[in-house]
Amino acid sequence: MFRFAVIGFLVLLPLAVHSQSRRELEKKRKKVQEEIQYTRGILQKTSARKSAALHKIGALNRIIEKQGEVIKDLKSELNEANQEIDEQTLTLDQLKASYNAERFKLRKTILNAYKSRKSVSKTAFVFASASFRQAVRRMQYLKRLSDYRKQQIGLLEIKAADVKNGLEELEGIRQEKTAILVAEKKEQKQLETDRNQKTQLVKSLAGKETELRKKIKQHEKSVARLNSAISAMIAKEIAAAKKRAREQSTRDNTSTAAASPKTTTGRTARTSGAIMLTPEARVISDNFASGKGGLPWPVERGYISQYFGVHAHPDLAGITLVNNGVDITTSEGSTARAVFKGTVSAILEIPGQEKAVLLNHGEYYTVYSRLSQVYVSRGQQIEVKQALGKVWTDDESKTIFQFQLWQGQAKLNPADWLTSR
Repeated sequence: MFRFAVIGFLVLLPLAVHSQSRRELEKKRKKVQEEIQYTRGILQKTSARKSAALHKIGALNRIIEKQGEVIKDLKSELNEANQEIDEQTLTLDQLKASYNAERFKLRKTILNAYKSRKSVSKTAFVFASASFRQAVRRMQYLKRLSDYRKQQIGLLEIKAADVKNGLEELEGIRQEKTAILVAEKKEQKQLETDRNQKTQLVKSLAGKETELRKKIKQHEKSVARLNSAISAMIAKEIAAAKKRAREQSTRDNTSTAAASPKTTTGRTARTSGAIMLTPEARVISDNFASGKGGLPWPVERGYISQYFGVHAHPDLAGITLVNNGVDITTSEGSTARAVFKGTVSAILEIPGQEKAVLLNHGEYYTVYSRLSQVYVSRGQQIEVKQALGKVWTDDESKTIFQFQLWQGQAKLNPADWLTSR
């Protein structure tokens, strides 16, 4: 019995691995499908104006990209399901072989017992013993034989149940495989529909490159004004930090000299590039740096619709996009939140970019712009995920939040610092 249990375990182990892998793929796929539905919701709410077509193309690009991920995951799920079916079939074959072997052994035991019973009864068999000791041995033998038959019957029942369960599980896997095939066809059809919609949108913009460039240029000017204001505020912060650090250093040195002219202090400000930080600010800065790749998103839900840096538009030739941070498309009414604890250095208002909040985190600064309302004030201490303001929704029903990350005067790619989704 133990031998069959070991065989069953070894056979079922790879099956369990494939089943777990398929469940993980399914979980991942459903998460991506939720993201697609979220993006579709934003796309449907976007204004029908042609001026919003670029935003719609961007949303469709994301949907098409994610749709490709779903189809890829479905193919992987299908592959895992096929392997499960193959291994489950092998398991069933082995269980059936074990079941048949046990049934044969039981049949043989019962047949032998029947023959013995025909020739002599149990009582006669015991009383026919030559001695009392032999009679005891014969009684023990009969008991062992009875126990063995009961054991074989129990084992046979277990094997029969295993075969039945195996057949039910195999049928379940086959049904899931059929559902996966249907889902894949549906996703392929939807992908084709999305691609056709995107093609029509791109065609609708043909010959309007001059108008689009003008609109993008206006947007870039407002962004440039924001960046200039941010840079000026950071420069002012750095100058103030240097002044505070020098004053702290002077106080520490004076205090140390009074106590012992030959002793130097360990609380003088440290420098990092052009930034001088007090020990307290250095702790905040170091903690911020250690969080790279794991900082929470500045909005609860959304997706990056334009990445950091300079890059050509993916669909419109001759149009270049410039971004000093990342644009995050989110839902109307969304709230901007702090990615790390810090201090409000400034609250800015730039035409075309609405309101912006600048947070200081030692030598690092985060910028939260395109806010219609601000909930904090200058000099306020802020905690992680604390609400900073309401994200602005423009007259084309687009809710696009901008997030920037600076280290001193150097612009960093925020996508490298935020946790992956």
